[in-house]
Amino acid sequence: MERNEFIKSLGLGVALICTGSCLSSCGGKSDDPAPGGGAVGNKVNIDLNSQLTSVGSFVSTGGVLFVRLATGNATSSFVATQALCPHQGGTLNWVQASNLIQCSLHSSQYNSSGTVLRQPNDGGTTSALKVYSTSITGTTLTATIS
Repeated sequence: MERNEFIKSLGLGVALICTGSCLSSCGGKSDDPAPGGGAVGNKVNIDLNSQLTSVGSFVSTGGVLFVRLATGNATSSFVATQALCPHQGGTLNWVQASNLIQCSLHSSQYNSSGTVLRQPNDGGTTSALKVYSTSITGTTLTATIS
């Protein structure tokens, strides 16, 4: 193979690789991030002596957003949802003044049951939040990923 032929074949190979990369990046777009919370059956715990000590407080840990909705240490006083917005993975926060969960990225809003109250402000769509079952043993609140 002569030098000119080698350079032409090398140039053609590079062009094909670049074209393939560009086309694959134009593929279908999915707004849905990987769901938070880990594997099904995993448990995420928090200590109620040091976290969620007042109504309206919230904490995000292990892919779970825990919120204290009421006084007392009954499971009905708490909710545990996925910690990331299903739209594009923005951090979810509890807004006590409005009694709702809101995405920090595109302001999607959900009630404490995970139902969508407002779609993202970027024109996209979102889906309901995963809400996990909770249990209390002593002062430990546990969410079970389902």
